[in-house]
Amino acid sequence: MPSASLLVNLLLGLFISFTSGETEVKFTGQTEFVVLETSTTVIRLVVERTGEPANITAIVSIYGENTGDFFDTYAATYIPDTETNRTVYISVCDDDLPEADEMFIFYLTLQKPSAGIKLGSPRSVTVTVLSNDNAFGIISFNMSALITVNEPRGRNEFVPLTLIREKGTYGTVTVTFEVEGGPNPAEEDLSPAKGNITFPPGRAVLFYNLTVLDDQIPENDEIFNVHLRSVEGGAEINTTRNTVQITIKKNDSPVRFSQSAYMVPEEVDVLTIQVVRGKDYSGKLIGSDEYEVSVCYIIITGNSTAHAQLNLDFLDLQPNVTIVFPSQVHESDLKFKIFDDAIPEIAETFQIMLLKDTLQGDAVLISPSIVHVTIKPNDKPYGVLSINSVLFAQVVIIDEDQTSRFEGITVARNGGTHGNVSVTWIITRNNSDPSPVTADITPASGVLHFAQGQMLASLPLNIISDDFPEEAEPYLLRILADTIQGGAEVNEPAELLFYIQDSDDIYGLMEFYPLENQRIESNPTGRFLSLSFARQRGTVGVIRLVYIVLYVPAGTVDLERAKDGILNVSGRGILIFPEGKCQDILNLPIRNDAFLQNGAHFLIQMERVELVNIIPPIPSISPRLGEIRNISLRITPDIANGEIGFTSNLPVILHEPEDSSATMVSIALHRDGTDGQATVFWSLKPSGLNPKAVTYDDLNPFNGSVLFLSGQSDTTINITVKADDIPEMNETVTLTLDRVSVENEILKSGFTSCELIIVENDDPGGVFEFSSSSRGPYTIKEGESVELQIVRSKGTLVKQFLRYTVEPRDSNEFYGNTGILEFKPGEREIVITLLTRMDGVPEVKEFLLKRPCPFSPSGMTSPNGPWFCPAQHGR
Repeated sequence: MPSASLLVNLLLGLFISFTSGETEVKFTGQTEFVVLETSTTVIRLVVERTGEPANITAIVSIYGENTGDFFDTYAATYIPDTETNRTVYISVCDDDLPEADEMFIFYLTLQKPSAGIKLGSPRSVTVTVLSNDNAFGIISFNMSALITVNEPRGRNEFVPLTLIREKGTYGTVTVTFEVEGGPNPAEEDLSPAKGNITFPPGRAVLFYNLTVLDDQIPENDEIFNVHLRSVEGGAEINTTRNTVQITIKKNDSPVRFSQSAYMVPEEVDVLTIQVVRGKDYSGKLIGSDEYEVSVCYIIITGNSTAHAQLNLDFLDLQPNVTIVFPSQVHESDLKFKIFDDAIPEIAETFQIMLLKDTLQGDAVLISPSIVHVTIKPNDKPYGVLSINSVLFAQVVIIDEDQTSRFEGITVARNGGTHGNVSVTWIITRNNSDPSPVTADITPASGVLHFAQGQMLASLPLNIISDDFPEEAEPYLLRILADTIQGGAEVNEPAELLFYIQDSDDIYGLMEFYPLENQRIESNPTGRFLSLSFARQRGTVGVIRLVYIVLYVPAGTVDLERAKDGILNVSGRGILIFPEGKCQDILNLPIRNDAFLQNGAHFLIQMERVELVNIIPPIPSISPRLGEIRNISLRITPDIANGEIGFTSNLPVILHEPEDSSATMVSIALHRDGTDGQATVFWSLKPSGLNPKAVTYDDLNPFNGSVLFLSGQSDTTINITVKADDIPEMNETVTLTLDRVSVENEILKSGFTSCELIIVENDDPGGVFEFSSSSRGPYTIKEGESVELQIVRSKGTLVKQFLRYTVEPRDSNEFYGNTGILEFKPGEREIVITLLTRMDGVPEVKEFLLKRPCPFSPSGMTSPNGPWFCPAQHGR
């Protein structure tokens, strides 16, 4: 059994242990925060007391200087001995300064340190405010949007691009660019055509060079656009200044001969050879022509009898071998004297070559840069007459309806051209037609005369135009060798077969006729297209008409929008007109299950018409299509199938009734195409952010149907909205058209559903006020604190922010004299602490007003006016 002294010592030890217990204050819960810089960012710091109960006033303050990133850098809280923790609210200030990620430290201190109360761990929290206000910059061009450059000659030219990084310049930023335009691919003229440009940290302006390439290709002005496409590293692109236009001025004027070969007789005297600069092969101007261009040439001959010899057979008439093109001049002529001797000779040739290495100015040499000159054989001084061989390259055809005088048949005089010669010609029919040639052509014969030096003569033929449809007729022209005069000869070819084409639409003119008979018809047996075609004028021969029928939905009549599967037959067809038939009606059936949209069109096109057999086998003028080759038949409501939908797909805003228990809302439906009855089945489905909140107590019914009578185009769906006293947020239901009772009526795409939104009601965000226990007045001393409780009644469905201030606002009597409180959904009260500062300044009694002010007022009200501000009295 222990002694009495031992028991005394044990009890004394227990007493000392109990009375010397300590109280610890620290942060609890989350101590590391990463937040955005917004006006609604509020950080909750929970201060906890452990150990012995005690009344504690703690201060939360920022480490370092006030950077303006928070509404207040101090906050105070009071933990009574009956509670273990309180919450402090730190509000982020939204400024316009570009900033990278910033980390701040808030420390916990005690207002009055004492031996029995100490700070525990953790005693600090970190708050990281993420980058904001374009901290990494906005990238754009900082230069003229229009740049004009010249393509360099034999070197590279640089185009400097100036880019600017506005607002923030934090971090490394890479922007991607791309060059587009043309007409040639950009990489053929500029390098690089795409790539990346990098801004190092802190750099606001950057220069980047594009290279203009010397491609030596004739070009007119080329326009390219340099686009800033994307950016990495957190920056943005200014879309109003993300493009620069570069114009490369026309360049590389082409220099060439106008043709590559000349064939001339000895008697030509002077041969003119044209050299061209600044024109393409079609004669259009291309390349620069503002400055002088020059090039040298050489003459190339051989030593055989087939080669012409300089100064013997021909003479260069130029003073020098340099061809000069002044500004704006595009042609220059080289002249060569051809010597006419009396020696029979075979064809002789020589060449003229432009020298690339001698080219001066903004120009390039293109083909033909060599020209071949041939002096024709000349062993017969008076010539040999024959029908021009060019006429045998293709059949000579004369159009009676378009030609009254034809001079396209020519007789050539080869060899010598000395003296005047003549020959008789005659035209005969080359078929069994007994009528005279002069019924179609005059004259039917004549004498063709060649003057000295003349190498070509044409037969002037008058073509008799009549109004009688006729098929093509063949004729034979002959020059008579035994009628030659002047010492010339006649050689082959001495005969030419030619034709006068069919005339006056002998095979017909196809038309839609009459136009009023082209229609869409509907009867109890079905629907069909009725098309009427007429073969006007001649009806000789069997012809084939190819047509196309296209269905184009309502809207722009564009072939790209055409659809198949509407007709019971193919949309492309052939209609045969036998000889003598002048009219035909075509009925094309429309499928019974086809949907014909109101306002859609059937587009009918006559594609071509052709003879089944053509004699003689030459191209015919007729049959041909008339002026109207396409017609469009519009589908009217009485023929169209129904297309049913809402008149608008915009949300319908509904309000819970205030003066009655329910109200009815009508949603309009419209039907395009009104033939027959149709029942539309519909349903309501809750949607939005809180679908489970929508019940039959809010609205009904949730499904049903409406009936369109034949000929009816409009009706409504009726919904009943009910009233209650329950705070509610916006409630959304989707009204959907589910199906139609008949197969050939459809629901209109894009208009089969719409949202019905019952707007928030009965104060879902709540009503805020000071609790009855916190309305004061209070009389406190410097260094003392006061607790204020703010309560929310009615709805607590959404997060709300409440800003409070101590007035006058410029007073600095309290820690935490301004701030923002965050009420989370479901949260009904928040307690804040005001702690007076120990400023050491003598003062008389001061009266201060504590004022809560709305910060995010959606859904909040006050019982005493818009924003109830109960006053609190200072000392």
